[in-house]
Formats: sequence, C-alpha cells, structure tokens
Amino acid sequence: MGKSHSLGRLVIFIFLGLILGGILGEVLGLVLGQIGVLSGGDLNNPIRNFFVASFEPSLGIKDNGILLDLYMIKIRMGLGFKFNVCSGLGMGISLYIMKWSK
Repeated sequence: MGKSHSLGRLVIFIFLGLILGGILGEVLGLVLGQIGVLSGGDLNNPIRNFFVASFEPSLGIKDNGILLDLYMIKIRMGLGFKFNVCSGLGMGISLYIMKWSK
C-alpha cells in the first residue's frame, strides 16, 4: 500500500466521520429538544446546545457566496463548514475504526 493510498483513505475516513457526526448531531438535537419540551422546558436547553451549537466558518461573502454575473448567467459560489461536538466525535470514531481496519 503506497503513501498516497493511505492519505486518500485517511481523507475519506475523516470526511465520512464528519458527515456521520453531523447527522448524529442533528438527530440528537431534535431528540434532546423534544425531551426538553416534553419535560416542561423549552427547545433551547443547555444539554441540547452543548451538542448542537456549532462553529461555522465560510469562504466567500457571508450567507451569499461569491456572485459572478455574466448578464445572462449568474453563478453563485461559496463554501461553508459546520463543526459541532458530535462531528468531532464522529471524526474521532472513524479515525479509531480506520486505525484498526486493514
């Protein structure tokens, strides 16, 4: 197995871990929000906020991206990321699985 093959495998595992962790964070946010509402609180409880609150850096103009206007065609480009505790946990678990898989 070459060095580039292991680097590609690492990138794939990190990417999949971040995606699965993000999905886990969204599901956990919905479940913890419903538990908070059912227990007499509100949707915005501290436990839910710990798992769901995110850091969102973006490239391009905030919320709009970069606009390329060619009169007949308009192209809007941008790149955004959303990191939270669950996405970090998902990445850690995927790297642990990668370490022990061959």
